[in-house]
Amino acid sequence: MQDLLIDLDNTIYSESSKIFSQIDVKMKNFISAKLNVSKKEAYTIQKKYFMENGTTLRGLMLYHNIEPEHFLKYVHKIKLDSIKKNFALKDEMKRFRGRKIIFTNGTTEHATRVLKRVGVFKEINKIFDIKDANYIPKPDKKTYKKIVNKFNLIPHNTIMIDDIKVNLITAKKMGIKTILVSNTSKTGLDKHIDYCFEDLALIMKKINNKDIFNE
Repeated sequence: MQDLLIDLDNTIYSESSKIFSQIDVKMKNFISAKLNVSKKEAYTIQKKYFMENGTTLRGLMLYHNIEPEHFLKYVHKIKLDSIKKNFALKDEMKRFRGRKIIFTNGTTEHATRVLKRVGVFKEINKIFDIKDANYIPKPDKKTYKKIVNKFNLIPHNTIMIDDIKVNLITAKKMGIKTILVSNTSKTGLDKHIDYCFEDLALIMKKINNKDIFNE
């Protein structure tokens, strides 16, 4: 039986919901206020830390001694109105026989709000968040080892679904199967990505129907 590691933001819901863009703006505002820099400088710092450290928060913790709880509470205080119930996704998650584990660089509180909004909270078995990772985010291998050990996952029987390719590269190197959530016409596959589809409900349907990863 296979288990799923499922990313949250821009994976559980569509990127078109513009949820993460709200978080993006709040991170920029937080950095501007805390580091006393312009919004333009804050944006540059934000993206630099994200690229170099996996999350903006990790960079702020490493280089500015920022307290993570305050940052996370602030940036996740957003509106979720644009997220609609996804009945197709709920139905496919119900069909899936293995464990469904949310693997997020966000918090359990944020994940719970999002999952309830989408209508799939009851279908999720566990949430592994940034606090569980001791604030060491994807794609750091230490965090992947931690989640594998915590849930006794068998890598070759595990599928990871994420919208960020670099997060899947670490998974693939550990023997985990990978699916990228993206527009296939815009994103080329490589040796670290087994499949690429735009929609999580479609991905779940293909897994359930054994159209992909047919054991």
